[in-house]
Amino acid sequence: MPWRNGRGTTLEIAREPATGEEFSWRLSLADIDENGDFSAYPGYSRALALVAGESLQLWYRGHGHCFLDPARRGTRFEGDWKTRCAIPKGRCTDLSLIVRRGPVGRPATAVHPPRVLRLEATRQVLVPSNLYGALFVLEGSVTITESTRARTRHAQTRDTILLFPGLRRLLTLRSRGRSPAQLIFLRWRAGKPDAPER
Repeated sequence: MPWRNGRGTTLEIAREPATGEEFSWRLSLADIDENGDFSAYPGYSRALALVAGESLQLWYRGHGHCFLDPARRGTRFEGDWKTRCAIPKGRCTDLSLIVRRGPVGRPATAVHPPRVLRLEATRQVLVPSNLYGALFVLEGSVTITESTRARTRHAQTRDTILLFPGLRRLLTLRSRGRSPAQLIFLRWRAGKPDAPER
């Protein structure tokens, strides 16, 4: 689908609700072909990770800047910050999470910065209770087993495993290939909208 500002396109991976212009959260992949402004998302918080390309530079007007590359892939920022990007080494693709902030006084929105997990064999990761989670496979092939369920899931490069809110879970991640696997791990909780007036 097109960006809000019309300067690019986004491939939606998942969102809630599944249709409509407004959403509680959205996870997507976006190709960036040129320097320019990000779309504004007032009332939302964002996390972003570089998944393809060599360099993505972000400037937040009045809030500093952030330079992403294969050594530092992830960042977090607010959707109402005026954000401009540059791609000095050519086209990039980013994994983007956009999460609605809730009203003051309600349970806090939580958008954790992306974590890059490198798997040479087996690794365990804790998902706190009542948070969404997503594991995006950057490289390789992995199996993922949750402590609360017996079923093992398999994922390979560019696959995403979604984790819905529930009890605290321990994930066991195993690399299935000869080379180490890499994953991007996201965690979030969306804010609740204001109750309609009666």
